[in-house]
Order: sequence, then structure tokens, then C-alpha cells
Amino acid sequence: MSVQESNYRQESPDEVVESREVVDGPAPLSAEPAHMDRRVSRSASPLATWTNVIYLVLAVIEGLIAIRFVLKLLAANPHAGFSGLIDGLTAPLVAPFSGLLGNPAAGNGSQLEVTSLAAMVVYALVGWLLIRIVRLVLNRSVTQSRRDFS
Repeated sequence: MSVQESNYRQESPDEVVESREVVDGPAPLSAEPAHMDRRVSRSASPLATWTNVIYLVLAVIEGLIAIRFVLKLLAANPHAGFSGLIDGLTAPLVAPFSGLLGNPAAGNGSQLEVTSLAAMVVYALVGWLLIRIVRLVLNRSVTQSRRDFS
């Protein structure tokens, strides 16, 4: 009775694949093994996980600011529940840009909030920079080599 075991691990930027194979057989030259057990486990790499987290946070921030921009442009009632919620959530995000640029307004209450657009551009650049830093820190390539001596 012989037991053969092999382990395999492969890392890519998106996932980590680990494989373990155990073969129990009567003899090494036998055509059919008596028992074969194979387990493959896949998981996201740390690089993919952190990249997805950054993209998710950035999408939520950008989406909220975009909704604020559209509501201001369409002169939504600031005392309505949804409009007040969006203003309350995005006020701290847009506050650093409030005195930077002017926001032209029309006579009907419509406002082109340029500060929201500036905030969206800056947050997109910060998100891009964070993705680059994470890739620089976590992206590692694994090189395997084998040399047979005869």
C-alpha cells in the first residue's frame, strides 16, 4: 500500500489557489488508485480584497455627492426628508471645498454646485492614489524554479 501526497499553491493578483491531493493505492504501478482525495481551496488575495474595499468606499462617496449635485441642480426642497438626509451625509465631505469656487444659482432656486464637482474629482484622485499604494505594497510576484541534477 502506497500513499502519495502533493500540495500546490498558486497566487495571482486576484486570488490564491491551494490544492492538496492524496492518493492511496495498492502499488505505485497499479492503474487505478484505491482512494483519491483532492481538495482545492480558492480565496481572494489581500490585494484584491483591499482594492475592492477602496472601490466600494469611493463609489459610495462619489454616489452620494453626485445625488447631492443633482438635487441642488434640480432645486429640490431642502426641507424634504431625502434631500435633508443627503445634505447631512455629504456636508462633511463637501465642506473642505466650500470656499474654493463659486456656486452659480438661478432665480428658481436651482444651483450649479461646482464645489460638489471639485470634491468628486479630488476624491476620485485620492481613491486612485490609494489603489496605487495598495498595489505597490501588496503586489508580489512568486517565482518558483526547479533544477534537476543528473
